[in-house]
Amino acid sequence: MKQLFFTIYFLLPLTSLQASDFPFQAGEKLTFDIHYKYGLVMLKAGTANYSIESGASQNKNSYHSALDFKTSSFFDKIFRMRDTLNSNISENIRPLYHKRSVHEGNYQFTEEMFFHKSTPEYSEIRIKRVSNQMLRFDTVLTSNMLTYDILNLILLIRSYDYSQWQSTPQRYVSTFVGRDKINITVRCEGQSIVEKGDTLKYKTYKFAFDFTDKVFNESKSAIEVWLSDDKNRIPIKIRAKLRIGAAEVYLSSWKNLKYPLSSEIKIPAQ
Repeated sequence: MKQLFFTIYFLLPLTSLQASDFPFQAGEKLTFDIHYKYGLVMLKAGTANYSIESGASQNKNSYHSALDFKTSSFFDKIFRMRDTLNSNISENIRPLYHKRSVHEGNYQFTEEMFFHKSTPEYSEIRIKRVSNQMLRFDTVLTSNMLTYDILNLILLIRSYDYSQWQSTPQRYVSTFVGRDKINITVRCEGQSIVEKGDTLKYKTYKFAFDFTDKVFNESKSAIEVWLSDDKNRIPIKIRAKLRIGAAEVYLSSWKNLKYPLSSEIKIPAQ
């Protein structure tokens, strides 16, 4: 189910921060609630858990990130999903490796991405997919722009210097899903307030993503992402326009953030 896959994982261009300046640290853990919206109806579709740890290599400044999500018991009756993603990224925020394990109903496969080259002008990635213990394809794909796997893009967008967006309001990046290349235009739409219930608000930066992919109802602003307007820059809310309805993702809990979550605004009880 590519629509929900894109809802959780996303998105952006390059930075050159030092490791000490990164807005994340090993041990960070985030939990999200996933909802499916159709008209006025909003159903909880499942949960997602995201974590960052030190990389397996000897380089102490490399990172390993993991994301797993599953549909709720109610939504399992409609479409059951048990997907897991793992990625490794270098100390200068260059993608190294990505593995996606998909379990969606009776549809199951494992896909790996090995990044041979990764520059703003040229990317070369070996992609290998195995399904039912059979090799489905093993090929090398190229792109003439900056290319990241979906999971490592989370760290990339968080690490970017947002003050530079005023001079260049649009950025371009690509990714691959299977053998399909997806071109993404990223736009920073400035600061925004996200409300969570009646007692909590968050100061955020809002980003919009335009996709060249047919699974979305609209290619323009196919995904909108709200990142906390503080030093952590964690995802607070994500919204994806699907062919039928929309998917919305909300941060529900967090542990071991590098900095205080100063973007949180608590509203006094009336």
